[in-house]
Amino acid sequence: MRTIFIVAVFTLALNLGAVHTAYSENTDAGSSEEKYMQSEDQFVNNDNQWEVFTTTMATARIENGQYLIENKTESGELFILHHADFPLGKEFIIETSIKTTKSSDNNIYGFVIGASDASNSYVFQIVQNKNYSVKIVQHGDAQEIAGGAIRTRVFQKDSFNSLRIEKIGPTMRFYINNFFIDEVSEITLFGKKIGFFIEGKSEIAIDYTRSQIWFD
Repeated sequence: MRTIFIVAVFTLALNLGAVHTAYSENTDAGSSEEKYMQSEDQFVNNDNQWEVFTTTMATARIENGQYLIENKTESGELFILHHADFPLGKEFIIETSIKTTKSSDNNIYGFVIGASDASNSYVFQIVQNKNYSVKIVQHGDAQEIAGGAIRTRVFQKDSFNSLRIEKIGPTMRFYINNFFIDEVSEITLFGKKIGFFIEGKSEIAIDYTRSQIWFD
C-alpha cells in the first residue's frame, strides 16, 4: 500500500490558533489558580500555515472556512502533519470537527496527535462511518489499541462530527460528538505534531481544531 507523507515543518508556538488565556477558579479550600492555554483555528485564512498543495495523488486547500483534504489514490494512505509544537507530558483536551465530502467504500479518516512523524503517531479514526479505531503507529507499524462500532445516535453521517481527545495523566479518553466511547492508559506521545489521516480515495472537510492545555 502506498503511503503519502505530507509534513509541515513550520515552527510556531501552537499553531492551532492565537488565543491564550489564563483561568482562575475558587475552591472550598481557598483560592487557587488553574492556568491553561486555549487555542482555536477556524480556517478563515491560513495564518497558521497548514500545508496547502495540489498533486496528482492528493490535494489540500483552505476554502470557505474549511480545510479540505483529498486523497486521490484508491488504496493509498495520506498523512498531513502540522508542527503545532504540542507540549509533551501536559494534560490537554484537543478537538476537531470533520465530515466526509467524497468517499469510496474503504474510506477511513482520522485525527493524528502526538506525532514525531507519520511513522510514529497516534490516530483516532472513523472507519467507513460505522466504526472507530484508535491506532498507535510505531516505526511504521500500526496497531489498534481500541476500537468498536459507533452507535447510530452518536454519529451523524454526511454531517460534521467532532472528535475529541482528553489526556489526563497517562490516560487518553476519546469522544465522538461529546459521547465518551473509549479510553487507553499508559500513553506516551512520540512528538509534538498533529494532523489528519485519510485512507482510500476520498475527501474530508475540517471545520475547526481547538485545544486546551494545562500548565504544571
